[in-house]
Amino acid sequence: MKGTVLIVEDQPNFREGLKFMISQSRNWIVIGEAETGEEGWQKALELKPDLILMDIHMPVMNGIELAERIHSHGMDTLFIIITGFQDFQYAQSAIRYGAMDFLLKPCSDEDISGILGSASKKLQAKRKEQQTTREHLLRSILLKYQMNQELTSHFLRMFEGCRLWLVTITDYFPEGKNYGADDLYVLQYGIYNILQELALSEDADAKLLILKEDQFILSVSSDLETACWRENAELAVREYLGIAIESIPLGSTSDVNGLMSAYADYNEQRVHAPTVPQIADRSSKHQAVEAVKNEIMSLIISGDLQALHDYFEKVGGQAGSLPLTDGKILVINHSLALDQISEVLGLFSHQSKPAEALLQTIDQIPGTMELKSWFKSDCQDFETRLDRWKQQANPYVNSIQQAIDYIEEHYLDSDLSIKQVAENIHLNPSYLSTLFKKETGETFTGYVNKLKLQKAQVLLRNTDMKISEICQTVGFEDSTYFSSVFKKHFQISPSEFRQNH
Repeated sequence: MKGTVLIVEDQPNFREGLKFMISQSRNWIVIGEAETGEEGWQKALELKPDLILMDIHMPVMNGIELAERIHSHGMDTLFIIITGFQDFQYAQSAIRYGAMDFLLKPCSDEDISGILGSASKKLQAKRKEQQTTREHLLRSILLKYQMNQELTSHFLRMFEGCRLWLVTITDYFPEGKNYGADDLYVLQYGIYNILQELALSEDADAKLLILKEDQFILSVSSDLETACWRENAELAVREYLGIAIESIPLGSTSDVNGLMSAYADYNEQRVHAPTVPQIADRSSKHQAVEAVKNEIMSLIISGDLQALHDYFEKVGGQAGSLPLTDGKILVINHSLALDQISEVLGLFSHQSKPAEALLQTIDQIPGTMELKSWFKSDCQDFETRLDRWKQQANPYVNSIQQAIDYIEEHYLDSDLSIKQVAENIHLNPSYLSTLFKKETGETFTGYVNKLKLQKAQVLLRNTDMKISEICQTVGFEDSTYFSSVFKKHFQISPSEFRQNH
């Protein structure tokens, strides 16, 4: 899906040149243009572009004033500053307000192509992060895994003005198709692409999200031809994959309780669940796995992660005290349950291993102590991924993300310190320092310096400002220290970097 661009430029010839260059791109499409900053602001509110190219000198409202307004309103939009002045008197403000890069007039086709390529990479990373966050929010609310007022408010912002459709796969493995359990991910990907393409072909602003292994949520912010889309979707999936689906509207995202009720009512009325092939030697243990899964899920839903940890410790102790064969059965049931829960919550960072591989691994464990150790490691991995999931679902509890956001907002402040950041997010400075290093791999000072150096790279590459001026602009007080830190980080001096770029 192409990214959308708004061009805010008062010179018609240059604006037309940009439009032509962007039209040659595989990744971008121009959806609007404006001649003044004020007109650009109104178009930005109306069109919500992914990227804004804005001139720094325009009538009514200049590019820096437009950048400040975008920044102050918290608009999630990339923007690039266009300028013909290499002395960059506005450089510090542009950097502070979040300019991704600068495009200098006159610019070549290669300059424009390169900067669009960089913007495309940033947009793809942002979309992936937003997709993950939306899926976590949906699972938290519709599956009732995590609920609180802050999370609900975040959901309302992320899905503002949308309506949700529930798409359910009624049979993943129909007769006449030689599908197996290992084909599940390929089938999900196929269904995902078919539904997404159909929604977009209706000119609907649509996003398809995976709720669980047999259900998708289609989020649309414009009207779909309901009957037509539903019929086309069911026919296309049946034609290409031989799989039956059904879809129902859940309602507006402004009514969270209504969405939850509609989803719960639908699932209660479902008569046939998807048929998933069972492994022969697991069939006798299926009930035990279901019981374990329900017990673990009840602890997750309660939000008491300490109780969950204690539960794992208790089971590990039992596995270590039982005869080896009985202990392995206990561990197998719990590990299969954790895999199934991870599947539903989307905790896997990669495709999970087939159950047969898990059984083989446990079968080769030689003794009870090794079995207990293996299970402890498996549970710790699950707890880590669960904690990450909860943080992504509710960024307000993610202390490190709050710290990073604060740093990016205030890195130019001369008095910025770990104590100041800790006070702002209500943490002990010593604890934040330890947590920050653990989560980012960098010290607080190292992270702040890295951020400043990245901003310095942009100015070195795009302006003829003196190195001492760039040093001051990005927040270093001493140019000798700045050059030393720059060379240590990039293995090249600032002047050499400028020559090479």
